[in-house]
Amino acid sequence: MLEFIKSHKLIMFFSVLLIAGLIAYLNFENIILSLYGVHDPKIENEQSIIETAKEYGLDTKNILSSNGDDFYDVISDAGIPDCDIYDSKGNYIEYRATDTSCNANLFQFIPNLAKSKNYNKTGKSSLSEKLNKLRTLKGKSVPQLEEADFYILMYWTTWTGHLNKDHVKAWEDLAMANKTSKIKVLKVNLDIQEYWDDKLKEEAFANMGKIVSDIPK
Repeated sequence: MLEFIKSHKLIMFFSVLLIAGLIAYLNFENIILSLYGVHDPKIENEQSIIETAKEYGLDTKNILSSNGDDFYDVISDAGIPDCDIYDSKGNYIEYRATDTSCNANLFQFIPNLAKSKNYNKTGKSSLSEKLNKLRTLKGKSVPQLEEADFYILMYWTTWTGHLNKDHVKAWEDLAMANKTSKIKVLKVNLDIQEYWDDKLKEEAFANMGKIVSDIPK
């Protein structure tokens, strides 16, 4: 009987220890996310998006958003943060070496973009196709783009916090510092937009869990 009591107490002790450790881990994870500026998605508008862009040092003159009807298609095809790169004719350029490569390669790829180089043009999409799914922050069609050697669409959200500074701003700075090519940067904000129809906003919120899980890693 004494051995049973000792064994039971030992099991209880380790159970309590495991639960306490799990709680501590979850709290620590939440603290880290909070410190990194990561928060739950919410409805954003032109003012809130520009304010966040300024907070992380992003250029505010080249920010677009997704059309509400095409939001799921756009966000499920884009990593956050990530980039799509197109040549002067709007052909998609694959910067990843393999399907499992992460976006870290962009830190070397962007500063080395040059017209004289040959790139892997997979035909995945075209710039015109993608722009048809995008809008200005006021919900208007995207104006005609100026000619450039390369176009880079940089995907970001307000809820991804300091990743915007560590990645998006860094990529934008690298593009501007590339003196061998004329690069046009367009930063595509993938937040739920205030200008969308109420039904589209409700659908986006209802499906946000699936949307986030489907975002390419």
